[in-house]
Amino acid sequence: MSGRALARELGFSRERVRQLLLRLHAQGRIAFADPDHPSWLIKRADDESPVLFRDETRVLSALPLERAADVAGLTRATKLARGEVDRILEKLIDGGWVEALGGLNGAQAFRIAAAGLEHPQYVHTKRRLPPPHLPVRSDRVRTVLQTIADAEALRIRDVKHLTKIPQKSINALMQYLKRKRLVAKAGDEFDAPYFLTEQGRATLAEMTLRLAA
Repeated sequence: MSGRALARELGFSRERVRQLLLRLHAQGRIAFADPDHPSWLIKRADDESPVLFRDETRVLSALPLERAADVAGLTRATKLARGEVDRILEKLIDGGWVEALGGLNGAQAFRIAAAGLEHPQYVHTKRRLPPPHLPVRSDRVRTVLQTIADAEALRIRDVKHLTKIPQKSINALMQYLKRKRLVAKAGDEFDAPYFLTEQGRATLAEMTLRLAA
């Protein structure tokens, strides 16, 4: 726990808690996660649970609950150097607190795992990262992506039939989505079906989330 949380739970002043913590530490009963900031995080001396450093806690707590975030967003939110955020994310993934997955615009994204939510150093905040920039925006695009996702793979003529989009328009739209790397052909045949790429699935998930909001 933090000294602030202890003071709040016990009804003591923060200065009184600090005095007691220093006394308990001198007796070897507790340990400080950061000796330079004794009140930041305290644990029992016999507790061998792994402790995250301050910047690691910042990155873990910056991850939003409802969506994944990319390194650029986490860098802005934590005000840490990008290389430091990359290093911390690797540690959090190794610890099972964060999951890596495909994100928008080809950038890798990161999502807090169940273990991360239960970590005692995770701090839930109402402050949210701004949503990532979408490579596509229109409702028609979302409808096409959702239609393909529902079927797992579809030929262009089937997409046209299900979405009621004119042939000329659907041909152009599918080529546009292919250039955006949101869809790809399942084979080399001329009429091979299209499926959503990892980026396409991430884009559809984000568009659906924003629609629900």
